Amino acid sequence: MPISNHNRDVVDSLIFFAFVAITALCLSFTFSMIVYQLGLPTNPRSFVLTNLLISACVAIPTGVIASQHEFRLKSYQRRLEALAATDPLTGLYNRRFFKQALEDEVQRMRRSHQTAGLVFFDLDHFKRINDRFGHKTGDLVLQEVAAAAFAELRGPFDRLGRWGGEEFVILLSNVTLEQSALVCERIRERIAALHLEARDEAFSVTASFGTCLLKPGAQIDITLETADAALFQSKGTGRNKVTSGRAVELAA
Repeated sequence: MPISNHNRDVVDSLIFFAFVAITALCLSFTFSMIVYQLGLPTNPRSFVLTNLLISACVAIPTGVIASQHEFRLKSYQRRLEALAATDPLTGLYNRRFFKQALEDEVQRMRRSHQTAGLVFFDLDHFKRINDRFGHKTGDLVLQEVAAAAFAELRGPFDRLGRWGGEEFVILLSNVTLEQSALVCERIRERIAALHLEARDEAFSVTASFGTCLLKPGAQIDITLETADAALFQSKGTGRNKVTSGRAVELAA
């Protein structure tokens, strides 16, 4: 089982503590030996024991302070990385980070020769929700939709991001176009089944989907345009449906 970032930070901090403490002990003990060789102490045994005790009293607090600083610094760095990579409202990947994940997937596919599915979806008539219930309710709807979509994905293998506004994007690793469309159908049904409520009034929301196949060596911009065109077709032919675009051919 892979070690979590938090546990990894704890382990690294403990290692750093041991390094600092041992270094401090060695330096202090070396200094004690130098003083001992000069013949300054009147009672060598008591001198060595006293210096070891003093060294430990200095080294352990020093190691604790240094390791705590290291742990907090790494935690802060991870928070900064998370803020740079995620959408603050939904916690999903933001557009910039998702495009980077898409580029990484294309590079991986060059080696594996697998295919992937790229999906665009957005909520139907979302403006009406904001106009009727307010933007706070609209934000809660986006969070519910994000959670519903994420629940249908395969953990670390798939990527879900917020492209902007009420539009989301999904990268499905190692799937065919038909499999990608099936995943979209499951997400569409799950979103439509959400029980939402605002101002003591129940309401529902639907979403339209467009998906296309990403092949090894494909041009990312063309892939995005293809998925977006499929989404546009879904919205233009009734909404609350899934449309599959043509497969993106290999780049020249």
